[in-house]
Amino acid sequence: MGNGRLIAIAIALCVLSYVATQWLSAVIPVKPDSRVPSFHRVDPDSPRTQVEASHASDMDPVRDGLRWAVVDSAESLSSDPCNDALKVRYINAATNYARAWLSVAPCVATRTCSSADQPLLQRAQEAFGSPLDHRVQDAMRKAHETDAIREGDFPKDVVSHVALLASDPVINPRAEPAHKQMFRETRTPLSCRVSAR
Repeated sequence: MGNGRLIAIAIALCVLSYVATQWLSAVIPVKPDSRVPSFHRVDPDSPRTQVEASHASDMDPVRDGLRWAVVDSAESLSSDPCNDALKVRYINAATNYARAWLSVAPCVATRTCSSADQPLLQRAQEAFGSPLDHRVQDAMRKAHETDAIREGDFPKDVVSHVALLASDPVINPRAEPAHKQMFRETRTPLSCRVSAR
């Protein structure tokens, strides 16, 4: 009987302290304190979260500079594909990005990779495999779909890799002519370049 009374008192005290805390929080609002961390639920499907995820990188300032140069110039070229200054800016940015990628695994440029090059290929994938790198490739693909980029626009040492990154067989010197033609025909000719086609 004594234990039952003790348990009842303990439960009553818990309920009373809960009610008192609720009442106090309603009467006396709690002021935010910058020293106390605050947390909020993040929806992984929200547009802001998706944008933040597409900006995630390995935080290397040199690679991030190369990445953003490509994204910015590719998006600008996609918006104004007849602008030759934007085209030159994009070609320079994409060339620098491709050269940085190939500097990690040079065998990709010469197509001489063997099993001994596996560690270099893995390193290149890690160095250039962030969500921001995927955004770079998406931006490149969109810029190339505008038909602003043509065969011969890129230096020979990077053209094959740029073609791979941008999924653009039209500029790839190793692509089959029929494959190039098929992709070329899917693109709407730019009004400023119809005569050059």
